[in-house]
Amino acid sequence: MNPGTRNQIHLERVHQVLVGLPLSIVRNAADMKVFHFGEIQPHPSGRGTVGPYALHIQCPWRLVAKDKVLTGTSDRFVGPSEGTEVNDDDPRSGNLQLVRIASRLKGFDETTKSFVNTTAQLVVMAANADNFGGADLLLSGDCRLQIFPDGSLEEDWRFVELQGRHIAIKGGRVRIDE
Repeated sequence: MNPGTRNQIHLERVHQVLVGLPLSIVRNAADMKVFHFGEIQPHPSGRGTVGPYALHIQCPWRLVAKDKVLTGTSDRFVGPSEGTEVNDDDPRSGNLQLVRIASRLKGFDETTKSFVNTTAQLVVMAANADNFGGADLLLSGDCRLQIFPDGSLEEDWRFVELQGRHIAIKGGRVRIDE
């Protein structure tokens, strides 16, 4: 079995723990987008909130509906509405990406500067992976979160278990950090 196929099988197994869990929090950490899944809980450090699982994404990603891209990586460089500039000091609506995420999740936590899912939608229905470390999460509410690594050397994204392992995807290869 080639390494790409092993990566795909391993990632699909890992992602299966997300099936049935809601996308609960979306936030930024510097230039990384973080998607949390599962019931929101206090962070073990006592600072902020988290879900039991998270995807820390540093490569291109997008949220899509059946017939269109809802938002993605590049929308963070586009003003929130036509004729406006990006405002990096506004964590709620400083760019088009934030506005589009807000329209799907509906809630915002001022303390953590995070979008919080207050809907009954965006539950993971299925999870797939490809041979190059890409992922495709089918969410309820006619939505998909797609991640597509585009580099050959640096870390693209990682799957994080709050009380467990980190699985890093770097240059299309899977690495497990216990």
